[in-house]
Amino acid sequence: MKGVLFMLITRRTDYAIRIMRTIAENDSGKPISVREIAERDTIPYQFARRITYDLSNEGLVKVTRGVRGGADLARSADKISMLDIITVGQGRPICSRCSVEDGWCENEDSCSVKTALEDLDVIVNDYLDKLMLNQVIRPVESRPYDVED
Repeated sequence: MKGVLFMLITRRTDYAIRIMRTIAENDSGKPISVREIAERDTIPYQFARRITYDLSNEGLVKVTRGVRGGADLARSADKISMLDIITVGQGRPICSRCSVEDGWCENEDSCSVKTALEDLDVIVNDYLDKLMLNQVIRPVESRPYDVED
């Protein structure tokens, strides 16, 4: 879309968010199998398995192997930020390459826009760091920032 700036959430990150939501919503008292997560969220099983493994490696999910195995949150949903999940999916969000890649632009030393874009990265990352998983699995009563329509 011409004239629109947006931070793209990749399919992998979307799947990671949906996997975390499904695990957080699981109230069975036992781990939920990756196969069940994949079926509920319409995610290809192998993809769900790989993402769950990555979430586990980053300490967001604990995985138990075996017949009664599955995935569970490694800590409570109010202690897992959306930034934690997004970072596993695709790295820290950025709004412009010039804010993180030195030498990307020949005008970086004299560009006043670069500072504004660096500030935007800070704002986006700060917002996502304050937005907890429990806030996206239940109706959001308050947001880290006032968001106006």
